[in-house]
Amino acid sequence: MKHLTTLLAILLFSSGFAAAAEALNTVCPVSGKPASPAITSNYSKTVAVCCNKCKTQFNTTPKAYLANILGAISGQCPLSKKKADSAFTVTYARQVAFADAASKAEFDKAPDKWIKEVRQ
Repeated sequence: MKHLTTLLAILLFSSGFAAAAEALNTVCPVSGKPASPAITSNYSKTVAVCCNKCKTQFNTTPKAYLANILGAISGQCPLSKKKADSAFTVTYARQVAFADAASKAEFDKAPDKWIKEVRQ
């Protein structure tokens, strides 16, 4: 039975039933034009939080805490505002699509400025 469960889990994961990555945005965050899935950039920002509770809270709905992550003060947990512990970190990561190469280049120069404009 244990082997059957393991095999089923592998099959489900490999066939796409596992949690999928967030869909690409359909509107370019820089130009406001329709985004192309052929022109993308990867955004990632990691910060320390104070505890496992905040880490779990962030990991449950990371986009809800994006403003906290962007405004994080060094040494302070962006969720609880308590002292951060470098043993606990969270990462907001997202693949972003753009309308054109110029918009991608603009985003790549200052991604923190533009990431909050990313919409589905």
